[in-house]
Amino acid sequence: MRTRIAQRIAVLAVGTALPVLVGAGTALADLKPDDGQVHGPSLGAGDTLLLFVVIPVGLFLLIAALSVLPSALSRPRYRPGKPWDHDAAWIGDPMESAPAPTGIEPSARGGASAEW
Repeated sequence: MRTRIAQRIAVLAVGTALPVLVGAGTALADLKPDDGQVHGPSLGAGDTLLLFVVIPVGLFLLIAALSVLPSALSRPRYRPGKPWDHDAAWIGDPMESAPAPTGIEPSARGGASAEW
């Protein structure tokens, strides 16, 4: 039991100390630039916020708005159990009877029995 606790503490200690040690190592390496390394101007606080916060949040909101827009612009749909509030839509003449198919004679065979 105690060895498990000691293992967990060791993992947590290494996990928290490693980023600090790596960060310190890179900070020490940056004290003396390499040959040919030219540092450009640094970003200000406003430019940093614009680049890393405002633009990603704006893109997220734009994509969210574009995904919600079609359903926001559509008409309300019919829901079962509610009354039908729209005019009837007929395809063709409602009084015209459908013509009987030609060339096919009715028989008692066929269907699910597969006797064609």
